[in-house]
Amino acid sequence: MITKIKNNWLFFKQPEDCILCGINPANETSLCQHCYTDLPWIRYACKRCGIPLNTCDQIDLTCPACLHSPPIFDQAVAPFEYRFPIDQLIQLAKFSNQSHYLNPLAALLCSHLLKPDSSTVKYPMPEMIIPVPIHPKRLQQRQYNQAALLGREIAKRLQIPFNTKLVIKTTNTPHQADLNRKARKKNLRNSFRCTHKPPSSVAIIDDVMTTGTTAAEISRILKASGCLNIYIWTIAHTAKQLHLG
Repeated sequence: MITKIKNNWLFFKQPEDCILCGINPANETSLCQHCYTDLPWIRYACKRCGIPLNTCDQIDLTCPACLHSPPIFDQAVAPFEYRFPIDQLIQLAKFSNQSHYLNPLAALLCSHLLKPDSSTVKYPMPEMIIPVPIHPKRLQQRQYNQAALLGREIAKRLQIPFNTKLVIKTTNTPHQADLNRKARKKNLRNSFRCTHKPPSSVAIIDDVMTTGTTAAEISRILKASGCLNIYIWTIAHTAKQLHLG
């Protein structure tokens, strides 16, 4: 009997295959080491807006746009450029009802936020994590908010309080994908509302950062309500020339 139980336990405890190559055993991020290393990691990024930089020669790792006009949020962090295969995983999770890819993506972001020994952090930690909200009508159409699922998993891994009600979407705005930066800003103006006084520091979770318009508008609402420090955490950041939604 004991032998049977042991064999069953060993069977169910077999390492899962990598979600990308499907061949090698996966680590805690559901990827094998080869696929993990081969991801489109951002080597250099602006320390304020998180946009990928081609070199570390930028002044104090700050991009020209942030030197000229710093964003209202305090820091944006993204481990990856928005390109293959990260873009495919995000698209599958977001639009193809394959939300099971969100947990590995959350694990990748958490591993980026922590130092290699996982005992200390590389970036400031907030008092609360919130997702970019979507309007109830959009939520009904999509069935889930991928930012909320990401945020819940990240909050659980980092042991930080998670809240989906602090900021809500009050206007069902058109999709941002086909709009330029100026039109995006106008489209989102006053479309979010802070429901109660926020803590002094908040991290806003989303899947991809493009122009930063959504992050800036939510940050504006939070700072007007008394939040002092706002961090934007996303899985990926588009390159400067890309605006993919």
